[in-house]
Amino acid sequence: MTHGFAALVFVGVVATCGSAAAQTTTTTSSSSSSNGITRTELGSAQPANGPGQELYLQRVTIAPGAKLPEHFHQGTQVAHIISGVLTYDIASGSAAVTRANGTTKTVDGPATIKLRKGDGLVETQGLVHHGSNAGTRPVVIELAALLQEGAPLSTPVGQSATGTPLRITVDLDSQSRNLHTVGADGSTTYGSNQLVGTATVDGQAVGVEMLGNVNYVTGSGPLFGFVTFTFADGSTLGVQFQGTATATANGDETTFATTLGVIGGTGGTGGYAAATGTGTFTGSRKAALGTTVAATFDLTVTGAS
Repeated sequence: MTHGFAALVFVGVVATCGSAAAQTTTTTSSSSSSNGITRTELGSAQPANGPGQELYLQRVTIAPGAKLPEHFHQGTQVAHIISGVLTYDIASGSAAVTRANGTTKTVDGPATIKLRKGDGLVETQGLVHHGSNAGTRPVVIELAALLQEGAPLSTPVGQSATGTPLRITVDLDSQSRNLHTVGADGSTTYGSNQLVGTATVDGQAVGVEMLGNVNYVTGSGPLFGFVTFTFADGSTLGVQFQGTATATANGDETTFATTLGVIGGTGGTGGYAAATGTGTFTGSRKAALGTTVAATFDLTVTGAS
């Protein structure tokens, strides 16, 4: 698989439940060079605990005088400076910087900073930036990137993100539950929950069914499962999710955050049979497990007709 240069940075750690083994893993080491930029691919994977995401590990060398084009990433990256001095320009957005001495700072664009040996950097999705080497020694960076499946390692400014956005907001009500409470203090709950609801997208009704599995301690913990969207034309879109639930100290509210990965779909005029994509699910519940969840699904879908 060939990708454009992944400028700088990663991290997208997703809480796991069930197997965290990668679905696909590659550990080859290959190098490519262009315009003073040498990128060595050290490995890649499609992690089971990050559905719809691809994980990359790389070493990047920037020759003196070399400059990267302005770009953004369809995901998150983390970088560590091995040697040299990197001139890092933020056009818009914010980056988290950790200096070699352990101090941290959030830098908001527009801004230009210098990164030296031992410094680290986290770039969030959509941060517009570029790096260059104004020094006399090569800049060497080790980085990892967790990106939307199928996305290039960097997207030049002026190009749109891969896929078509799809946002579905819905209240989900529990239809059936199979939950168990265990532990000496009864604080651990595990099991499954089926939730359904009806959303409206572009004036059309969309049925939503969530099959969730949980493993909570005092209301917080990992969750994973599947969501099926059924559109007015009869087409369906299936996604898997994995993430975490976080309950407040008094337990009166729980928030949810997961990644989504498209499994596939069925025909209809929407033509989701060949669909792929990724996204996030966020939501909240203001009462006990099994009550209504206010949910928002943000997807980027490719391959739909």
